[in-house]
Amino acid sequence: MQYRKLGRTGLKVSEMCLGSDNFGNPFGATLETSHRILDRALDFGVNFIDTADQYAAGNSETVIGEYLKKTGKRDDVVLASKFWTATGPGPNDYGTSRYHLMNAVDASLERLKTDHIDLYMLHAVDPTTPLEETLETLTDIRRAGKVRYVGVSNFPAWLLTEGLWISDVKNLARFDCIQSGYNLLRPGMARDVLELCVDQGIGATAYSPMASGMLTGKHNRSAELPDADTKFGDRDASRGGTLVGRYWNEAMFDVVDELGELAAKSGHTTMRLALQWVRESPGITSAIVGARREDHIEGIIDAWSEDASPDVMAEVRRIADEFAAKTPSDYPPPFAIPPLGGTGAA
Repeated sequence: MQYRKLGRTGLKVSEMCLGSDNFGNPFGATLETSHRILDRALDFGVNFIDTADQYAAGNSETVIGEYLKKTGKRDDVVLASKFWTATGPGPNDYGTSRYHLMNAVDASLERLKTDHIDLYMLHAVDPTTPLEETLETLTDIRRAGKVRYVGVSNFPAWLLTEGLWISDVKNLARFDCIQSGYNLLRPGMARDVLELCVDQGIGATAYSPMASGMLTGKHNRSAELPDADTKFGDRDASRGGTLVGRYWNEAMFDVVDELGELAAKSGHTTMRLALQWVRESPGITSAIVGARREDHIEGIIDAWSEDASPDVMAEVRRIADEFAAKTPSDYPPPFAIPPLGGTGAA
């Protein structure tokens, strides 16, 4: 495992980050399986774990907290979490206001069974709260020792730039990381955000590097279209709306087929080529991978453990560049804003 500095900070994180939205999820991994996945990832050299208060309604943080307490490995990992999502039915139970942020960080710390979060991020844009208010609050909780670094997720480049300006002018905590979806089929983040990250010394972590499984080659274009409203008791089916809405089209299947042919010819897996493409993208610090079964994490580790040759990766980049050139930018992703009267959460 290789390690990289998170932006211009001195914090070193593994190139592979373990995502945890499967932990404690009804369609994901049980407590025992989650802990075995964590064991395997850390044994492989992963020191970077990503979670959020949204994942499995807080259960993901609880699963990780119990693991770190049981194993005594808290100081062996860089622990990242996120806030924004509704945690209750009230109008102040979501977003990035000082009110919600102060409550959210304490709740996450309790679930994670720790006294600090290494990297704490805004999960999405909150147009109802001034960014200055959020940064002032993040500065306060950092000074209190509750968080060590702060960042954002799913931000457009212009708003991230505004945040950097506010921090500079007001001497507030600085965003040192951005986390966003990025893969060969949806490369929109690279068009402006990654250039900004390189220029300003901001770490960038890429979620969904395998495009909800599309870039593993496991989805067949001739298969019956998943129904977004149907629950099959399976994690993939439970996310049918995401898979279908973002990836299930002929143009993307053409790219997957072309990548699969290259993988077969070069003796690699499609997953290996897709992950290596993300890892080698300028500006990317870490690729976030997730697993809900032990064989999933073993497959990811196998793909990660060997590199394709520069000639093969040059061909992967050609495929990616040709697709990106004819694909409209999809970044940043849309994010629903709850009504001011309340979230309607149970």
